[in-house]
Amino acid sequence: MSSPFAAGMAFKKALFERTKQLMADGADTKDVMVCPGAPGTFQPDEIIAVTRMEAQFDFATMGTNRSREVTLSVDVVFSCLFAGDDTLELSAQERAFDLLDRLEASVRLDDTTLGGVVRHCFLASVQTDGQTPEEYQQAGRGVDVTATFTARHRIRR
Repeated sequence: MSSPFAAGMAFKKALFERTKQLMADGADTKDVMVCPGAPGTFQPDEIIAVTRMEAQFDFATMGTNRSREVTLSVDVVFSCLFAGDDTLELSAQERAFDLLDRLEASVRLDDTTLGGVVRHCFLASVQTDGQTPEEYQQAGRGVDVTATFTARHRIRR
């Protein structure tokens, strides 16, 4: 990849495609909506949104092509909602972390380069409020878990 911006988008797209295929392949995950941003007006109970991308640049080698090292980060938001009362709070959280665990294991164990798009990619951080957001409470109990995947790539342009 010659452009740092093309590298960032290629990483986001590869992570989205990996997530979409992984969910489609599972008998219990085939109905999980996977989208490359906001899900739109159709809001199923389980959504994985591949959202924010960030690129940070550093010098690489001192050659004539002025190559740069880029650290890419993409957020993947796992949203799970279960119809019911507060007894389902932990179940929704467990489901979101189960979906995250499947993606993390796939990236870490099956192909850390995401098909050669990056040099390597790993889960860097996870964040959640650990409770049902107020706007979900009329429909049941749910959680949003944001996982940040970080990758390294060399720009040679």
